[in-house]
Amino acid sequence: MTMPLTRRNMFFHDVDLETGVVTRGDGNSGISVKVLSSDLDTVAKRGRRTRILRMAPGSQTPEAHAHDYWEEIYMLEGEMIVQDGTDGEKRVAAGSYAAREPGVMHGPVRSDVGCLMIDFCWYPDEDGG
Repeated sequence: MTMPLTRRNMFFHDVDLETGVVTRGDGNSGISVKVLSSDLDTVAKRGRRTRILRMAPGSQTPEAHAHDYWEEIYMLEGEMIVQDGTDGEKRVAAGSYAAREPGVMHGPVRSDVGCLMIDFCWYPDEDGG
């Protein structure tokens, strides 16, 4: 999904987690996102995105998947159960962190109690950065 270009330089400001939140585009009504900034272009394979994701209690992703961009996730609140290709299901809680390079399979993910996380996604620049 291509997101509209947002300001590249943002100063500290309050983030309202109630407005501007949309259901994730995969048809799962239990997972919502708020994009903080994005110029991620999955067609041109360039750009970056930062967003907040919320999983409602009892929600889950449908299947394992991989991205063609880097993804980092930090759990802010709650917990989720994830299958990440390491050792079956793993329960992760607030304070947990994951980084995945392009092509790494992960999921499915579910949350019995709900959770809030921030994710950072990007394509490497021409110079590899």
